[in-house]
Amino acid sequence: MIRITGEGPTIVFVHGNGSTHETWAGVVQHLPSFRCVTYDLPGHGGPTLPAGALELSTFVEDLAMVIDRNADGRIFLVGHSLGAYIAAGFALQSPERVAALGLMAAPVARTAADVQAGAALIDALRREGVRAVMGRLVQSWYTDEFVRNHPEALRARLAQIDDLDDDVFIRTYELYLRTEIDAWLPRIAIPTIVMTGESARGAGRAAAEHAARRLPDAQVRIFEGYKNGILTEIPQDVAMELARFLASASRLSVGT
Repeated sequence: MIRITGEGPTIVFVHGNGSTHETWAGVVQHLPSFRCVTYDLPGHGGPTLPAGALELSTFVEDLAMVIDRNADGRIFLVGHSLGAYIAAGFALQSPERVAALGLMAAPVARTAADVQAGAALIDALRREGVRAVMGRLVQSWYTDEFVRNHPEALRARLAQIDDLDDDVFIRTYELYLRTEIDAWLPRIAIPTIVMTGESARGAGRAAAEHAARRLPDAQVRIFEGYKNGILTEIPQDVAMELARFLASASRLSVGT
């Protein structure tokens, strides 16, 4: 599924594991002056995933096809979580196609504790099932106030996860957990904004500030008091920050 809304310079948005293009709906509605392209990752409504262990290159190649078919010239590229890894991989591979980059909630330089926690989560997903584990975990992505006042948003997020095959979810999550882009960052010489919620699990303030220091041309925006769910909780704020950053990057020749 590919959805295109708005008119203007093109932004291609890449969602994360266990999501769909709909994850970006709240953000893109506040960006009418951009041509916003959202799509479903392989296995998440897009092409079928190959069997066995997954490689990030599968998702980068799929993104390249989406861009080739739906955008001309240079674009803005924004990824969230696993989508940030995919976006970074494409930017490294094809820098001539990317005028500016947005990396959201992207873990970098994981600690030994992070790796252990990831392994424990995969084990729990396999033993208990995706629905049982994620049903407990999803609410930790949002502020307590949002959880109390917007139970329908949590139900919608869980419905996205429920719609995925458990094997697809687990294999994609394994890819997310074993991917490390820290070594790539100094080679991505593209204007970049790194954004996250202050307390995002595995991708909070420390990860974002580390990534921004490693990138040659980066800004960082931390949303104080928020966690992983900024696309759902504060989509207008996310959109405003993106629009501000992309306007500053528009000195580059986008779409030519």
